[in-house]
Amino acid sequence: MKKIILTAVAGLLAAQASYAQIASSVTPANRAAPAAVIPPEKGKGKIFGTVQDASAKTPLEFATVALESEATGKIVDGSITDAKGQFSIAGVALGRYKLKVSFLGYDTQFIENVTVASEKEEVYVGVVALRSSANALGEVTVVGDKPLIEDKVDRVVYNAEKDIDPGAAATDVMRKVPGLSVDLEGNVQLRGSSNIQVLINNKPSAVMASSIADALQQIPADQIKAVEVITSPSAKYDAEGTAGIINIITKKDGGLQGLTGNISATYGTLTSNANSNLNYRRGKIGLNTALGYTLSDIRGENIIESVYGAGSNLTSLSQKLGGNREVSSTFLQFGASYDFSKTSYIAAGVRLVNPDVTFRTTQVSTSSFADASHSRNTREGSNHFSGNNYDVNLDYTKSFEKRGQELSVLGLLSRNTRNNEILMKLSEDKELVQREQSFNDAFNEEATLQSDYTHPVNESQVVEAGAKAIWRYAESDYRFMLAQPASSPFVPQPGRTDVFSYHQKVLASYAAYGLKLNKYNMKVGLRYEHTSIDGDFTSSGTQVEQDYHSFFPSLSVSKSLQKDRTLKFNYSRRIQRPQLSYLNPYENLSNPRNVIRGNPTLEAELTDSYEIGYSAFLKSGASVNASLYWYKTSNAIQQVSTPYDGTDPDSVGRVTTTVANVGENNSYGLSLSASTKLWEKGRVSSNMNLFYSDFRGEGRKMANSGLVYNTNLNASYSFSKGITAQVAGEYNSPQITLQGKIMALLNYSIAVRKEVLNKKGSIGTAVSNPFNKYVERERVVNSYNKENALVLSQSNTWHYYFRQVRLSFSYKFGKQDAKTRTRPTKKVNNEDVKENDDNAMQ
Repeated sequence: MKKIILTAVAGLLAAQASYAQIASSVTPANRAAPAAVIPPEKGKGKIFGTVQDASAKTPLEFATVALESEATGKIVDGSITDAKGQFSIAGVALGRYKLKVSFLGYDTQFIENVTVASEKEEVYVGVVALRSSANALGEVTVVGDKPLIEDKVDRVVYNAEKDIDPGAAATDVMRKVPGLSVDLEGNVQLRGSSNIQVLINNKPSAVMASSIADALQQIPADQIKAVEVITSPSAKYDAEGTAGIINIITKKDGGLQGLTGNISATYGTLTSNANSNLNYRRGKIGLNTALGYTLSDIRGENIIESVYGAGSNLTSLSQKLGGNREVSSTFLQFGASYDFSKTSYIAAGVRLVNPDVTFRTTQVSTSSFADASHSRNTREGSNHFSGNNYDVNLDYTKSFEKRGQELSVLGLLSRNTRNNEILMKLSEDKELVQREQSFNDAFNEEATLQSDYTHPVNESQVVEAGAKAIWRYAESDYRFMLAQPASSPFVPQPGRTDVFSYHQKVLASYAAYGLKLNKYNMKVGLRYEHTSIDGDFTSSGTQVEQDYHSFFPSLSVSKSLQKDRTLKFNYSRRIQRPQLSYLNPYENLSNPRNVIRGNPTLEAELTDSYEIGYSAFLKSGASVNASLYWYKTSNAIQQVSTPYDGTDPDSVGRVTTTVANVGENNSYGLSLSASTKLWEKGRVSSNMNLFYSDFRGEGRKMANSGLVYNTNLNASYSFSKGITAQVAGEYNSPQITLQGKIMALLNYSIAVRKEVLNKKGSIGTAVSNPFNKYVERERVVNSYNKENALVLSQSNTWHYYFRQVRLSFSYKFGKQDAKTRTRPTKKVNNEDVKENDDNAMQ
C-alpha cells in the first residue's frame, strides 16, 4: 500500500520538477534551471529498480528518481523510493530515457540509455548505488521537504515541525491535527470519540496513564516532530482503542553522524516552557537526551444550574465556581542505540515526567427547596496532585539476508504515580462550619514483552506474525476525613475510605498476510487476545473478576486507479478496556454537589469499524482525500450523571457522574481533507469531519442522536528574508452525548516567524483568539429515572480566559558529518485502554 502512495507522490514531484523544485534532495550546486515539463505520451511500459547506500549497502528511502526524455531533455515522470529503496515508474511510452537519482547528502547519479522498446516492456535498471557527498550537508538547508499534512494509506500525519506556531504544549498541536477535536479542558476526541490510545514514539507511556488531557499539557509543543492518526490499525497493533490511535513522534537523533543540539523557549501569557535537546552519533553508537520544563496558569469560571424533578425536596441548585489551575512539569528523556552489525542493533530509552498541579477554587451555592425556602453557602479549597512517572524500554532487532525479513524483541516497563489531596472549608452566612480533607494515593504499573516477525514470501507476498504479553497492576488508597464543627479535629469516614487493587493480564498473538497483485494491495489479519481481570476492595472484601477471549479480524484493500489516485477499503474490530481512572471508585469531592467517581464493574466495549477512502495527488501540487466510515459500538462506555435518590439529608441534590456500559452507539461519517499551493511560496490546507452520532441506551430513557462536525484551516506563506506567516483556526460544532450535548467551540491563531543567526535560529510571535478574551462552552445533561420521568436538568457552563500571546526562540547548533544511518525504530505499542476525559474545574 505504501508503494501506491509513493508512486502517487511521484506524480506530484514530477510536476514540481518543472519549476526546479524537485530537489529538496538536490544541493544548490547541482540545482538545474527551470525546465518545462512535456506532457508524457501515455504508454504501458515500466521502469523499476533499487537505490542504496554505496558503502553500507542499505536501502535509501525517499530518494528522488526523475525520468528524462533523451529526445527532448525534459522531465516526463518520476518517483520516490520506498522503505526498501525500491522505485517503479509505470505508464512509460516507447522511447529512450535517462534516469536522474538524487538524495540529500549524496552525489546525484545518472543512468543513460534506458530504453522501452516494446509495449508492456518492463525495464529493470538494477541497483543504483549513491555515494555520500562530503560537503552536501554543510551547504544545504532543506526547506519544505515535507508538507504540513500527509495522508498515507493507513494514517494521517501532521508534521508539527513544519508548523511555525505549534503552540506551547501538545494540546495546542492536537487542535490542528485533521480528525481531532479538543475541548476547553484539553480532552481529545478522534472523529467524535474519546475512545483512543495515545502513544509517544510508538510506545504507551505512564504519562498518559491517569489523564490524557493533563499529560498533553506536560509535553512541550516544540518537542513534537509529528502526530500520526491511525483510524484502522492492522492485526499487528493491539486491538484496543476503538476510535483509533494517536502517535506523538518527538524530536530525537535523526541518524546523522556527529554532535547536534537544539535549545528553545516559549513565553506565553497562559503557558511557557524551556527545552533542550542533544544528539550524538559516532560509528555504531548513538545517544540522545532532552530536558524541559513547562509552566501554565489557566483561569476561569464554572456555572452549574441544576433543576430537579418532581418528588425532590430540592427544586434547584445554582453554583458559581471561580478559580485557577496551575501546572508545572519537568521532563527528562534519554536514549541510546548500538549497532552490533549491519543487520542487528539494540536500543534503550528512559523517559521521566514529574507533574505538579494545583486547583484553587471558590464555590458559591444557592439552593431552593420545595417549601420555598433558600440556603446559601461558600466553599473555599484547593485540589493538589503530583506524581513521578517513568517509562523504560529495551528493543532488539535482527535483519536477515532476505530483504525485508526481520525479527524484533521489545520490552517496556512503566509506572505512574498520582498523589491527590483535597482541602475544603464550608461557610454559611460567612461563618466557618465544616472542614473536609480527602486523599487518594494511586499508582499504575505496566510491564510488556512482545516479539514480531516479518517474512517476505516473494516480491508480492509477505507474512507477519507475533505475540505479546501485558501485565498491569494498579492500586488506589483513598481516605476521607471530616471536621464538623470546623473547630473539631478531623475524623475518618469509613464509608468513604478503602484500598482498591486491580490486576490485569492480556496475552495476545496475531498473524497477517499481505499481497500485491497488479494494481491491488491487500492485507488480511487476525488477532487473538485473552484478558483476565482481578480487582478487590480491602475493607469490604468485594471482588471484581473478568475473564474473556476475543478475536479481532482486520482487512485492508486498495486499488491504484491511476498512478496518482487510490481507492481503499478498511475493516477492523477493536476493543476498549477501561483504565484505572475509569475503574477507580474514589470520589472526587472538590464539589460535593457534583461528584465524579469511577466504576470498578465496568466492562470492555467492542467496535466494528468500516471505512472507504479515496485519495488523489494532482500535478498542480494539490491533494484531496475523502473517507466514508461507520463505527458500530456495543456495550458502549459512556458518561452518566444521576441525582441522589436516597434519604440522607446531607446528600440531597448531589449529582454523581460516573461511567457505565449503556448500550449501543453508531457513528456514520464523512472525512474530507484538501491541500494546495498558495502561489509559489504558500500552502493552504483544510480538513472537515462530519458524522451522525446515534446513542441507544438500555433500560431507563437514554437515547440521543444528531449531526456533528468539526473543521480546521491552516494557511502559511513564506516571504523574503526568512519571514513566514501563518493563520490557523478550528471550529467544533455542538457535540452529541448520551444525556445531552456540549455547545460549540471556536479557536484561532495568527503567527509570524523569522530566521536569524545564519538560519540556525528563529524568533517568532503568535496570538491565539485575539478578538475573544474569554471562551465559553456549555454542557447540557438530562437524566431520567426508571419510570422515564425527568429527574434532573443540568447546565454546566465554563468560561475560560483563552486569549494568549506567545514569544518564542529556538537555536540549532553542532556539526554533522555527511554519512547517514537510517534504521526503522521498533517500539512497544499498547493501544488498549480507555481514559477518563473529565477534567472540569470543580
